[in-house]
Amino acid sequence: MRNDLRPHGPAEQETPTGRLRRTARLVRWATLVLIAVEAALVIGGRIDLGTAVAALVAVEVILGAAILALAWRAARTHDGDRVAAAARALLPGPVAAVILLELGQIRALWLLVRRRIHTEHREDTTISYAAGRGSVYLMVVAVCLIELFAVHLIVPWQRLGTWSWLQWLALTLSAYAVVWILAWWAAQRTHPHLITDEELILRNGTLVALRVPLEQIQAARPRRRGQVTDERLNLGGPGGGTNIDIDLDEPVTWRSFTGRRERQISAIALEVDDPATSAQEIITAIRSRRPH
Repeated sequence: MRNDLRPHGPAEQETPTGRLRRTARLVRWATLVLIAVEAALVIGGRIDLGTAVAALVAVEVILGAAILALAWRAARTHDGDRVAAAARALLPGPVAAVILLELGQIRALWLLVRRRIHTEHREDTTISYAAGRGSVYLMVVAVCLIELFAVHLIVPWQRLGTWSWLQWLALTLSAYAVVWILAWWAAQRTHPHLITDEELILRNGTLVALRVPLEQIQAARPRRRGQVTDERLNLGGPGGGTNIDIDLDEPVTWRSFTGRRERQISAIALEVDDPATSAQEIITAIRSRRPH
């Protein structure tokens, strides 16, 4: 389970993560001071604007490299992806979440091309949930491609004069949207739910929706596909339908994508490819953790 990065006492302030955060604060203040000093020098005629900008860029590159080195070192003490640990230690939560999502999408496409599945440990049991979703995403991609060519060819961009460059901006953004949708589908194919030795890890693509300790799971049972009430955390597909219910002995904390919202979850509804087999695998994992 991911370690808490918040310092709890004076002793923990000497850890690499503590030093990283203090250094990041110092760098932000140093940047503001440097900008203020350079602005004063430019206004006073001591240096020109080009020299000021070049000096600022050079200093920021050096400071950025130092921070990245500290972030990489701080990530050594955390399980899992070092890049993710470094980003969460260095950046504000929402910014880190967006950057890691984009990186994860690119990685998911590469995994799909290689026909690989992402797990946290080699012995993890996987529960797939993306079967049948490909047609939905391919339909959206087809619509995006039609829109892309229509906007590119039909709109009279030449009449915009100096603003005609917007044609290529619109084309680039539309093409990126197509790639992103394909990457999201790839992420769901390559990032199934996981049963580890200690946890049930529920994922939506590269995002970890919830981590549930196995000892806190009371029951897992398949059912006919259908909608669920607000009492359960709904982890269904594009249509929202689910086909397996999981009940917990004790609530666990669910956090939103950016980490700004959270609530206590005591019941979950999932959509999986094989509900009967998946429920049995979860039950088997639970029994292996509990004393006989």
